[in-house]
Amino acid sequence: MAVIKRRDRIVIFRLAQDEYEGLRAACAERGGASISSFARSEVLKALNRGGLSEVSQQLSSLQSSLQRITQMLETLKKESK
Repeated sequence: MAVIKRRDRIVIFRLAQDEYEGLRAACAERGGASISSFARSEVLKALNRGGLSEVSQQLSSLQSSLQRITQMLETLKKESK
């Protein structure tokens, strides 16, 4: 038997008309049952990706640093010849 979490919290935010239309269109494109359920699922997905996003940013920064170090080493190698 599945346990269903009770949803008893409400979040309210305002949108400009164009933002609302974009949200409505995205909901329709992705087959959302309602704007509310679609917005809820997208917000929760974004929260779950938050941790991965931070790790991804750190890995990207590390990759950039490694590329700079590699370029410096190659330059030093060329200069020493």
